[in-house]
Amino acid sequence: MQYIDELRDNAGTHFREWLRALSAGEASARAAVWGLGLDLGGLDPADAFKRVAEAVDRHASRHRVLYAAATCGGPYDDDAIESALAIMAVAERGMPEGEREVRLRDRIVARIREGSYDEGDVEWLEVRAAGMTDAQVLAMDPFDSQGIVEIGRRVVTCGSPVRDHWTRRVIEPGERHLVLREALQGRETETRHSLLSAYLHVVCKDGGAAEFLDVYDELVALAS
Repeated sequence: MQYIDELRDNAGTHFREWLRALSAGEASARAAVWGLGLDLGGLDPADAFKRVAEAVDRHASRHRVLYAAATCGGPYDDDAIESALAIMAVAERGMPEGEREVRLRDRIVARIREGSYDEGDVEWLEVRAAGMTDAQVLAMDPFDSQGIVEIGRRVVTCGSPVRDHWTRRVIEPGERHLVLREALQGRETETRHSLLSAYLHVVCKDGGAAEFLDVYDELVALAS
């Protein structure tokens, strides 16, 4: 995932429009790139935005709002400006890849909690979740043992689709997931937890974020 993929609220669209204005030689677009001391010629939008974000962070942090507005804001688009500001403040130049990934992961979780995530964010998490070992999945403690007596846990696959307990997203046939059997007030229950939920709980240390990924199922709602 590149920085431009993290932009929200039309900020990416505005940035591409700014690049077109720059290519056309428009004075306002040239002023921004001159102020940052950049040459963006020949760069695709993703690399161009990375250069702009890094330059703003290094050289123009006091004027970050002005550059975010000039390159990503469009006409009076405050939401787009806010989105650009969040990425222009990242300051990851020269940072080890592992640390950059942790920071990206944290930004994705924050977007999930504020409701500004997209399916690209979810797919990024799912790719990493797929690499979890069974031991990591088994370490998930989704209920924090609140009055629940655990009977057993195991990592399984199924031959038919099932639902994740937290996100209500479908766990497809053949996908590993955690099955928990518990007893609450003498009643046994079974819940299933996807790798995505396990990743948020175990690796991201924010299992509560999984509930913000809840998919509203109209058919289930109508039947309830």
